[in-house]
Amino acid sequence: MIGETSPKFLIFHLDAVSSRDFFQYMEDGDLPNLKAVFENGHIIHYGLSLFPGGTETIYPRLKKGLDNSTGDSVGWGYYDRNKERIVPTYKTWFYMFSHIPRRARDCFIYGIPGLDTFMFLPLLNVPELLETYGVVEIIWFATDALGHIMGQKLRNASIYRFDRYFGNLVKRLNLNEVNLIVYCDHGMSFGDFTVINQGKEIKRRVGNNLQAFLHPNLYLKNPDTKDKVARDIVLGSEIDFAFYLNDLHQMIGYFDQGKVIFEEKEGKFRYLLEGMDVFSYYNAGYNGEWLTALDWLAYTEESRFPAALPNLYNLLLNERAGDIVIVINPPKIPYTSLHYMANHAGVTDTDLMVPILLRGPQLEHLYDREEMWLHNLFTAIPELSFENLEPAREKNFFSFWGNGYGEHNSGFELSLSPAYRWNFGFHYSDDVYRSWLEYDLYSSYLIRLWTGAGLQYNGQNLDALVQARLQIDLGKIQFNYGGQYSREGWGINTKELVYQINDKLALEWLIPNGFGMSISW
Repeated sequence: MIGETSPKFLIFHLDAVSSRDFFQYMEDGDLPNLKAVFENGHIIHYGLSLFPGGTETIYPRLKKGLDNSTGDSVGWGYYDRNKERIVPTYKTWFYMFSHIPRRARDCFIYGIPGLDTFMFLPLLNVPELLETYGVVEIIWFATDALGHIMGQKLRNASIYRFDRYFGNLVKRLNLNEVNLIVYCDHGMSFGDFTVINQGKEIKRRVGNNLQAFLHPNLYLKNPDTKDKVARDIVLGSEIDFAFYLNDLHQMIGYFDQGKVIFEEKEGKFRYLLEGMDVFSYYNAGYNGEWLTALDWLAYTEESRFPAALPNLYNLLLNERAGDIVIVINPPKIPYTSLHYMANHAGVTDTDLMVPILLRGPQLEHLYDREEMWLHNLFTAIPELSFENLEPAREKNFFSFWGNGYGEHNSGFELSLSPAYRWNFGFHYSDDVYRSWLEYDLYSSYLIRLWTGAGLQYNGQNLDALVQARLQIDLGKIQFNYGGQYSREGWGINTKELVYQINDKLALEWLIPNGFGMSISW
């Protein structure tokens, strides 16, 4: 096959499901296919996503293994200190979108509540996509939108649907040749929430010293006042925490009953406190030891606040982060204009602790892992590369046909690909000769839209033309519908149904009455 890559990786991104919920559903028997497949693999129960929890935070960092101390996204927008202006939400969205593989971007469409039902359509093409690219990402966004807007019941229905579709897909795969990865990018907290209008609270407490606030980042006109401002925020509002960097090696945090001191030295961290042990780390046996970020995760994996402090510290190191970072934990929920029913804004286990499921020969070295920072997942797999996945060219093919009703209507078509996303074609039928060069203008896992230009000769006139063709793939079945525009106007020039017998041979129906075959290489 063109572009065949070995080893192969099939990666599923299941949005907004915490470890707590995921494993409860698995225990209840609601995820039978995931459970059955990964019984022969490994499941990491304690995967930890980055704060602030969100696809915009974790996804752009995954392929390079970056933590939240670097990278553009520190939330939905930020204040650019150098240019003295706010970088708005939509730019963060486009930044995230740009990191998604070109043909996977239509997964956003299926993320619209209700449309995840149709996600089985692109999944029909996964076996062929794996042969073509070697690494395929499936992003299941619907669970996030449904959880935010519609609540837990409909969110759960989408999770169960994901399990069914996953089960149907793996039946068509040779699991000995494919490495399977399923991960959730962050959690989702549900409950009877108290809504906190953090924007109003910040303006009320900070006043004229406020430069900008884009949750969870607060930017001050006078950063030297951040200690007082952080303390005032938690003592005078319903915001749970306010953190800032005292220097590059020390983070200070305030809550309504005390103070947190978090120090870094040579890649290790320790936690000190004044007042109440709000994270209950000391109550669980911690005694001021210096620990790495991974040690903190292992030590606090059962905590309500798993590795919260190194997560916050790294965010504050980011040059785009605020002078102060605030945290609102469930059962409180930040105010949004969409009046979310659930969220993942805090540093709790239901906000950030996620499952990671692994199966495959190139993943076996991770089978002993019980915890992992999610941003390290892909870089922990040496054989997994996202570079140069595109094949050198498209498939070449030669097709020929005749009329099924005794009429003289034979013809042939030759398509040669000089490079990926380009085809040169030559077509003969009914004493008309047509040649063209076409380009793949848009692709998803389900459709490809080709546009191009060429020439047509009918025995008397030589005409220039422009054309477009829609290609729809549904497993072994392909439908092509296209037309051309010349001086005679617009006309349909392609309407065919193709059934792929094997890698080389296919049957063709040129609608309504032409039948033929094609050979590809």
